Amino acid sequence: MSNPQLTAASFLSRSVEDEQRRFAQEAERLAEQAARIAANPPNGQRTASGDLTRLIAEATYLLKRAVTIEAGLEAVGLMGAETATTKK
Repeated sequence: MSNPQLTAASFLSRSVEDEQRRFAQEAERLAEQAARIAANPPNGQRTASGDLTRLIAEATYLLKRAVTIEAGLEAVGLMGAETATTKK
C-alpha cells in the first residue's frame, strides 16, 4: 500500500478541514451558551451587559477564525490551480 505524496496543498487542505471542524464545534457551543443565557435572565451575580460582552467577544473571535479559514480555502484553490497549470 503506497502513501499519497504529501504536498503543501494537501497539508493545508487537511489543516483547513480540521479548523472547519473545530470552528463548527465552537460555533455550536456559542449558540448553546447564548440559548442558556436567554433562558436564564441575569441576576445579582450576572449582568446582561456582561453576558453580551462575553458573547460578542466569542462571536468576534469566531468571525476572525472564519476569515482565516476562508483565506486557507482560497490558498488551497490557488495551489490547486497552479499545480494544474504546471502539469500541462
